[in-house]
Amino acid sequence: MQLVDLDPCDQDVINVFADIDRLISSLYPVATSQALTVNELGLPGVYAVGLKNQDGIVACGAIVKQFDGSWYGEIRRLYVKPSYRGKGLSRRIMQILLHYAGEEEIPIIKLETGPKQIQSIHLYENLGFVQCAPFGEYTENPNSLFMELALS
Repeated sequence: MQLVDLDPCDQDVINVFADIDRLISSLYPVATSQALTVNELGLPGVYAVGLKNQDGIVACGAIVKQFDGSWYGEIRRLYVKPSYRGKGLSRRIMQILLHYAGEEEIPIIKLETGPKQIQSIHLYENLGFVQCAPFGEYTENPNSLFMELALS
C-alpha cells in the first residue's frame, strides 16, 4: 500500500469522496454535513493523504488549518473502505495527520463526528481526544459530536 497526497483530479479520489458522501448521507440528514469537497483539496492549509493499492484509495483523511481566535487543525474525511476496515488503516492515517500537525506546530486538533460512528469515536478516544464544545461554524446538533486533542 502506498501513501499518496490526495489529488482533486484523481478519479480514485473523486470515487472515495463519493463513497464517503453516500455513507454520511445514509447515517445523517444532509443538512448537517459540512464536508471538505474534492475541489477544496488544493487550497492552502489543506493536507490530505490516502492509502492506495490496486483497488484505488482504500483509506484517507485530511487536516485543515483553521483560525477561530487561535490556530487549530480540523480532521476531515477520515474514511476506510468497508472491505479494508479492521486492519488499522484509520489509525495509520490519523497518526500521519497528527505527525503533520506536530511538524506544522498546530497546537490543537479538533474534529466533528456523528454519534452513530461508534468505532470512529473509540479510535479518537484511544488517541487521546476528548469531547469539547462546537467550534468554528459548527453549532450544537444532536447529529454531531465534537472532540479535540491538545498537541502542545
